[in-house]
Amino acid sequence: MSDRLIRGHFPAHAIRFAVCQVAETCSDATQRHQADWLAAWLLSEALTCATLLSITLNETEKYTLRWMYPGPIGTILADTNEVAEVRGFPQRLRVMTDVSTLREAMGGEGRVTAITSLPNRVLHTGITAGVFQDVPRDMAHLLSLSFQVETALNVGLIMPPAEPVAVHSALGVLLQPLPGADLERFENLRLAVEREDFRNWLEAAPHDLEAVLERVTPAGDAAEVLHECQPRFACRCSRAKVESVLRMFDPAELQDMMETDGQADVNCHFCAAHYHFSRSELQTMLGQSQTGHA
Repeated sequence: MSDRLIRGHFPAHAIRFAVCQVAETCSDATQRHQADWLAAWLLSEALTCATLLSITLNETEKYTLRWMYPGPIGTILADTNEVAEVRGFPQRLRVMTDVSTLREAMGGEGRVTAITSLPNRVLHTGITAGVFQDVPRDMAHLLSLSFQVETALNVGLIMPPAEPVAVHSALGVLLQPLPGADLERFENLRLAVEREDFRNWLEAAPHDLEAVLERVTPAGDAAEVLHECQPRFACRCSRAKVESVLRMFDPAELQDMMETDGQADVNCHFCAAHYHFSRSELQTMLGQSQTGHA
């Protein structure tokens, strides 16, 4: 089953929608990070939310989402661009040595932030309390309050509690009213999408997106699909970017790396990629920094 993201609207109700299946994307992320089952579940919920929110972005825009909870999981971070290239990580990858439930991993009410940005500037920043201790509901709450966009958001996962973690299904649904929408009718839809029985249905089987869309389409309306794409886990890190950062270090810091460790090893938090720089490579960087050459 390939990952899919469908966006469109319900014209009679002036409501836009997004539905997605991102099991492959979430499996890729959890396996890269070697997260345990609880951390993998929360990360997968965050990545599914990020995928859905990609439909709201314009070209070159990015969403950066953070869920910050007081429990062992700490912060969960996810970001996406306008073509649903997502990435993310939890602050702690192994929490099941301390806790055994999602609620315990989150540890209580936290904070949620969302930032939309362009490559050279921040467009909007929002922050609210994570009152629901639920990744999709807390993000919907932020969008409704801080971004002033009423939002219904739900995610359902199928992820057997075994390692290595494999995500069998990661279904997500997003609804938002468009200008002119009847907000009372939207509220009825929001309540239906956020109901526990709807999440239970999402988690009962890896439904195809057409079935999910049929289930959330309001009575007397018909879904108009505007675009479909294939989301994927994609990190923007590279060896060249890491090297450019190392070249910005003070020559004394590079010299200390060479004398203390004889090398430099850098891990990307987002994708767990490892970059190794040998002593001779550091020596070359040091020589170029001292002579003023890039």
